[in-house]
Amino acid sequence: MKKRASAIDFTTGSIWRSLLLYFLPVLAGGLFQQLYATVDAVILGQFAMAGGLVLSAVCVTTAPLGLRLMSVPNNVYPLALRYVQIYFAGLAISMLYNICAGILRAVGDSRTPFYILAVSGAANVGLDLLFVAAWGMSAPGAALATVLAQGLSAALALVVLVRRQPAYRLSLGRLRFDRAVLGTILTIGLPMALQSVLYPISNMTVQAAVNQTGTDNIVAWALCGKLDFLIWLAADSFAAAVATFVAQNYGAGQGERCQKGVRIGLGMTLAVIIFISAILFLWSEPLGRLILNPADAPIAGVTGRLMRLMAPLYFLYVFGEVFAGAIRGQGESLWPMVITLLGTCATRVLWIWLVPHNHQLLAILAVYPVSWAVTSLAFTIYYHLFRDHTKVRT
Repeated sequence: MKKRASAIDFTTGSIWRSLLLYFLPVLAGGLFQQLYATVDAVILGQFAMAGGLVLSAVCVTTAPLGLRLMSVPNNVYPLALRYVQIYFAGLAISMLYNICAGILRAVGDSRTPFYILAVSGAANVGLDLLFVAAWGMSAPGAALATVLAQGLSAALALVVLVRRQPAYRLSLGRLRFDRAVLGTILTIGLPMALQSVLYPISNMTVQAAVNQTGTDNIVAWALCGKLDFLIWLAADSFAAAVATFVAQNYGAGQGERCQKGVRIGLGMTLAVIIFISAILFLWSEPLGRLILNPADAPIAGVTGRLMRLMAPLYFLYVFGEVFAGAIRGQGESLWPMVITLLGTCATRVLWIWLVPHNHQLLAILAVYPVSWAVTSLAFTIYYHLFRDHTKVRT
């Protein structure tokens, strides 16, 4: 059967071109997802499915405890609580979209999820303006707009899968649990799920320490997150491209092409991250003022100082992401989880607990480049050992 034009065959042709064609829609789709949060921030404050349903219920119930553990200031606590509870209530919808998008990307189609996110991103902006700017619903309105936009993206993704070619078409009338398939999914998915759960906990530990340094620092660090999101988005998108590239070529028995693709993917990722880092190093303050209320302009100076510290070190993050993607592309998910939990999560928690920082912001945030370096070193070593001792299927 003829492949759809939107699907990419990584087993033939130019490696860098196929990686780029896969990377760009994933990156653009991530930009639309980030647009949800950015529009919320600008409008609100210039700043102030069985498993999914269970997860939503747990998160909604534990949200007050989580915010208290993070030392969220009392003056923003009520709005923050309502925002996260509404957002968490829509987690099942978000999971549904991510599953559908994952199926499409697994067969090399990264464009369709981008198109879907473009539509839902535009809807989110419109709903934000209606709920928050026009109707004055504040933070709950922004959260509701995001959940409704995610619902639209999930519905569109389902429609696409129902109409696709038989090899991966979704037949709603035939949905059921398959014990063998479920076992494979759990074997690969549970380590990644555990990592996804514990990763934010380590960041919450760091954020709790940041929250004790004062409101201005909280806002400045949050603003850094609005500015450097392209770093994580670009690295994660290239890692996804490398993982899909390796998976296809590993399955086709093309070991040498796998290794060459990883090297090219690593070089491309480093080039993009260094370029973005240079922009953040030079222009983080004026970019920050575009988001901040004019009355909060001095905070842009704090943000600038933080970004000048972090920007030259973002490249450390790249090696861990790309090599982890390559390892997962060969079907190994346990060791990437172990390395990430030890190199990233454990390092951050131990740093906050054991390294004296006396509520000094820079001393707290130094944990990030340290954890990137530790994790990347571990993945670099493991990837070469793993690659050398793994036989490619023939």
